[in-house]
Amino acid sequence: MSNSDHSAHPGMAALVGAYQAPHALYDQARAHDGIAFDPVAKCWVVTDHRAVRTILEDRRFTSDLRFAGGGKAAPGRRPFIQVAVQRQIIFSDGPEQNSAQRVILQEAARKMQELSPWIRELAAGLLEPLPARGQFDLVADFSLPYALQTICKVFGIPSDDPVRMAELAQWSTVLADLTSGHLNVRIQDVTLFADFFRKMVAVRRTSPSDDLVSSFLKADTFESEDDLVINCMGTFAAGRMTTQKLLGDGVPLLFPQWAAWREMVTANPGTSRRLAEEMLRIVTPTRYLGRHATEDVDLSEEWGPGHLIRTGQRVILFLEAANRDPARFPEPHELKGERQPNPHLAFGHGAHRCPGASIARAEIQIALETLLATFETLAPNPSAPPEWDPNPNLGGYRSYPVLCS
Repeated sequence: MSNSDHSAHPGMAALVGAYQAPHALYDQARAHDGIAFDPVAKCWVVTDHRAVRTILEDRRFTSDLRFAGGGKAAPGRRPFIQVAVQRQIIFSDGPEQNSAQRVILQEAARKMQELSPWIRELAAGLLEPLPARGQFDLVADFSLPYALQTICKVFGIPSDDPVRMAELAQWSTVLADLTSGHLNVRIQDVTLFADFFRKMVAVRRTSPSDDLVSSFLKADTFESEDDLVINCMGTFAAGRMTTQKLLGDGVPLLFPQWAAWREMVTANPGTSRRLAEEMLRIVTPTRYLGRHATEDVDLSEEWGPGHLIRTGQRVILFLEAANRDPARFPEPHELKGERQPNPHLAFGHGAHRCPGASIARAEIQIALETLLATFETLAPNPSAPPEWDPNPNLGGYRSYPVLCS
């Protein structure tokens, strides 16, 4: 379909702004044109599953922010806050990005056998005192500390200091906000986060350990110490936020049929793996991400007239919309624990597919199994409504009070 008629498409601002309930707008956007140009935002908006997947595979589209406007920016000194976003591997292509991806993939594969029992013990320990209380906050009391302590384990960071853990949670939230395009006023926390990893890198240079920082150093992954520090920060923040949001937003979807889900997973533990995949599809922790065309890309042959993407133009890929595309997923708005196949794009696709996906999958599966085994009932607390995080991309619930038994 041609994108010449813009009136029927809700546009970028509307889609971003409706982050608490976006799916009716996604359906409207997809019905109009799965790849549409927004003349107000001056970017292409992609909501179709096949189109999102195709563009993520196409090397003519880059995540490198320096291509905005059609070419690389002139070199020059930039504020560290800006550098801390732009020099993350999610915003780079080429050998350094490939090397970092390989290190994280290898480290994740190597640690999976070691981490799974530890993660299960962590989940059980966090949940053990909660039934006696009768109520708790799903985010503050479980999904946040669970995700934070797991990523600390991957980095070899001790998690027994509550003050340091609170700092790491705050610092990584600020970096995740800025990375996803959401302004967080506590930008000075990015410098504190960097200082923490600089000290850690200095220690690991002389005393290597069994952690991701040491693996980066051993592989000589990054050209400069700044790049190493920045990508440790980015990997930490992404690893924590993905699991926290998935559990904080996804577990409430089980509340209406809690007893049935509990019975199903107890009877067939393998169900939890498929349920975790379906929850990833439904929630999609990163709603959207951006690419820029490095040359003119004409998609008109497949998508109809009016789909010529010019060099330097921005393309916003709504992973969340793609994961609810009815052309790919029957009954897309229904949570179906037995859905197969399930080719969701929650971890992206192509060269920038999340390298920590295997650990995230294990975290989510173990959390679901432990939650369902621990609580006979779990339901929203009617006297304390949930609170949303203001970040329209990564936010989700900041607080979700529940009643339990």
